[in-house]
Amino acid sequence: MGRGAYEHNYVALDLQGLRAPHQEGKPAPVPFEFQQPAQEGDSDVALYCGDNLQLADHLLEQSRRYRLIYIDPPFNSGKAYQARIGGSREQRSAGVKAYSDERALEDYLAWIEGRLARCRDLLTDDGTFYIHLDWHTVHYVKVMLDRIFGRERFLNEIIWCYHGPSPITRAFNRKHDTILVYTRSRAYYFNADAVRTPYNPATFKAFGSSPKAGFGKVPNLRRGKVPEDWWYFPVVARLHGERVGYETQKPLALLQRVVQASSEAGDTVLDLFAGSGTTGVAATQLGRHAVLCDANPVAIEKSLVRLSRVEPRPLVSLWRCADEIEG
Repeated sequence: MGRGAYEHNYVALDLQGLRAPHQEGKPAPVPFEFQQPAQEGDSDVALYCGDNLQLADHLLEQSRRYRLIYIDPPFNSGKAYQARIGGSREQRSAGVKAYSDERALEDYLAWIEGRLARCRDLLTDDGTFYIHLDWHTVHYVKVMLDRIFGRERFLNEIIWCYHGPSPITRAFNRKHDTILVYTRSRAYYFNADAVRTPYNPATFKAFGSSPKAGFGKVPNLRRGKVPEDWWYFPVVARLHGERVGYETQKPLALLQRVVQASSEAGDTVLDLFAGSGTTGVAATQLGRHAVLCDANPVAIEKSLVRLSRVEPRPLVSLWRCADEIEG
């Protein structure tokens, strides 16, 4: 975790309502100081602290459905992760436990399977599901998702590439994550024009110098291209202005691309593993609503702080739902 001039971003809230035991099936509201008066046109964000499996069942009972679901669950990496709280330009922040990411493989797969099935059931008929993993379990989860969604509903394997130091000296450095994408049906929503990127200057040069470039297929160079299924975005450790002291925080640009491609303004995006709230920030900045859930109160508090800084500020509601049942 980075330290230094940006430690003043590592705000600590310590909202006791998020830490109070709650065993009821129905989520309970938690008061907080960022609540704003309703304003027409603002995005709505519902933040839930507790077990996402029980929340998913609650949403299904309420007949809620979502065009876009993105989740970034634990990778079963065998590590314990921290968050940093407090701190300033003059004082070092403190590390607190975020979550432990260690289960036996069979336990991990049994734990995540029900959550993946709920995600499928929570999608609209034109909905798309994204799951963000790495090498530890992505291949096992891919087989599981083929069974849950059907192999024909697999849409993409996106590789997120990044740079960074690594202690590995006896293998190639592991510097990518994998995002698997599935759809509920063949009639899924995808906005290619919303995510187009400029062609490389070398492409402009090639088509300008030879009419045979591209084997007779001339692209619309001004319109740009739909990105390939490998994406380069810097990790948050290199994006000092985004860092909020949550070790597994993902870059905003990555989530903005997902939200733009698979939803439109006015849609509600669901993220059952909210972490530091990047999905919610991306959604609200782009005119969407969001429902976010995380079992860790520190994650919810980080999300709340980040959402309070979005302009215009979204209308945020905070909820405590039941704790996860072990075993």
